Amino acid sequence: MAGATASRKRKVSQFLNDSDKASAPRHAKATINGKVDWDEEQDYERLARRRQRKGDKPESQRLPIKTPEGRILAVEATEPERQEPESDDEDNGIHDEESPEEASDDEMQEAEPAKPKKSERQRIVEAKEELATIASSINEEPEENYHLLRKLQELFGSESNITIKKLTLITQATIFRDIIPGYRIRPLTAEEQAMKVASDVRKLRNFEQSLVSSYKSYIDTLGKVSRQIGNQLCPVAISCVCTLVDTVPHFNFRQELLKILVERLSVRVVDEAFVKCRNTLEEFFRQDESGTGSLEAVRMIIKMLKAKDYQVDESVLNTFLSLRLLAELNVKASYDTIDQPGQKMKKKDRLPFTKKEKKAYKEKKVVDAQMKEADAVVEYEERDRNQSETLKAVFLTYFRILKEKKPTLMGATLEGLAKFAHLINVEFFSDILAALRELVEDAQADADAEEEVADEEAAESLQRERNLRREALLCIVSAFSLLADQANEAKGLVNIDLSFFTTYLYSVLLLLSLSPTIELSSKSLHLADPSSSEPVEIPSSKVNKATEIEMLLRSLDVVFFKAPRGTGEISSARVAAFTKRLSIAALQLPEKSCIALLTSLQNLGKKHSRKVHPLFVSDDMVGDGTYDPFIDTPELSNALAGSAVFEHALLANHYSPKIREQSKLVLKSGTSNR
Repeated sequence: MAGATASRKRKVSQFLNDSDKASAPRHAKATINGKVDWDEEQDYERLARRRQRKGDKPESQRLPIKTPEGRILAVEATEPERQEPESDDEDNGIHDEESPEEASDDEMQEAEPAKPKKSERQRIVEAKEELATIASSINEEPEENYHLLRKLQELFGSESNITIKKLTLITQATIFRDIIPGYRIRPLTAEEQAMKVASDVRKLRNFEQSLVSSYKSYIDTLGKVSRQIGNQLCPVAISCVCTLVDTVPHFNFRQELLKILVERLSVRVVDEAFVKCRNTLEEFFRQDESGTGSLEAVRMIIKMLKAKDYQVDESVLNTFLSLRLLAELNVKASYDTIDQPGQKMKKKDRLPFTKKEKKAYKEKKVVDAQMKEADAVVEYEERDRNQSETLKAVFLTYFRILKEKKPTLMGATLEGLAKFAHLINVEFFSDILAALRELVEDAQADADAEEEVADEEAAESLQRERNLRREALLCIVSAFSLLADQANEAKGLVNIDLSFFTTYLYSVLLLLSLSPTIELSSKSLHLADPSSSEPVEIPSSKVNKATEIEMLLRSLDVVFFKAPRGTGEISSARVAAFTKRLSIAALQLPEKSCIALLTSLQNLGKKHSRKVHPLFVSDDMVGDGTYDPFIDTPELSNALAGSAVFEHALLANHYSPKIREQSKLVLKSGTSNR
């Protein structure tokens, strides 16, 4: 059996001659090339096989290697070779041969070692290098390597590491900021696509369309990530949006970027991302010359305010104060960058022109001048129309807030009305003044309620919920500013009595002088009241940050120094009553506030010297009765009949030398009769 198997494997019959094979006896030995060596091979094959024991090291199948030092080392086997036990059939000479497919699979598994896993730090370093290479390639040749933008998007979508995702977002923002052109790209029409163009034009079109497509995908990604407030990628996405709005506001998909900013402002949590979005919008309003982008952003903000029922942070409404509403652009060139007039060419250097060329040159100059003028007119008209629509939307929002009396937005609304008062149409004056008067009446009712409420904590809660006294001062400033700014344009329509606002200002002077927070604002550092269970809370605001003494001085300024002519002349009794009560209030004020109020009294004495002269000179007093310091109507206090400003005699002995000096100036201005 073994001989048959051996002869079947080696096929020695092909080496034997047919004649010798036929004549040779059966027991004769076969020969190959005349040598009898066939039996030797048979004997070797019949020897027993040596099996591998458990303690034996596996024989290495790898070739030796040569080290850099020149030594030759044998490489040991890393894994023991798997040997299956021989079956009884092998002893009998029968071998089960494996199929070639199974053998090749086993060889491939043995040939391919397991790849070591990379650490996260190494992956981040490699990602930085890859992103830097892609960014450099795109910046160098954007029209050739614009296809790499899609590779960045795929990298962001397939990557699981947060750091690499952040780097990808920032890299894309930087690339778009650098390669975006200075014009908007419109989509091509069917006719333009079918038209045959030069290779350069086709190349530019492909780049532009691919750029717009990649930019749109990137903005969609930023929008999705920015809505996930708890995600680590959200601040990075907001930062990228702010960068694009600051650098490329003229490019496509500006509305999508502004929408992302406005959506972030609708969140009540004021964090770093919120502040960044707000500052970006304010800077965008200040830099927008055409007014188109400002109109889009204002409409989005108003729509968001309505959806949130005006329950947003006050600083969102304060962004309207950065708008360039109907203001002429008084931009003057500096001495370094101004266009210097060109020097005239000398006669000898001029080229001779024929009559026909001279005529064509003159006609071209006229056409160029007309085209430049036409472009300027169109730009001015477009800006005027956009800013008019923006102003209309802003004032409608202000009126709605005044009507609904939203407590968190009243300060910002009154600030806006005071700033844009010169732009309001006279037809709205009656409605605005009625709303302002209601606010002042609410402040008066709140003051009466504080006197009646015995519980101090309840009174403090009323004051913290809504600072009505401050709102009332803003109402006074807004009301007088409305008429003062429109007095020159509409003299017959501003004869409106504003004595109600003046009377309230007179009544609140003593309360303001006793206020412990008269010099404190949202940016002031101050300690809490030790006698109070809760700290004194001053609402933080970027615009509504003036102190109470500043608001008082602004109110006095608009009442006595900037009052419109149509409101009539201020009576002597009113001026004298204010002078007396301001002198009383100056005794209670801190040093800085006292100096500021005495300066206002000095200016009042200079302007109305004849009306206040009887208060400083007793010989000029005419009338009977006594002065009533507690009545809140200035005309009924009888200040001219039985009072004198003896407070300045006390201020002359004040510990502060500046107050003593300022008080002497007040006495000098009051005693000088003009």
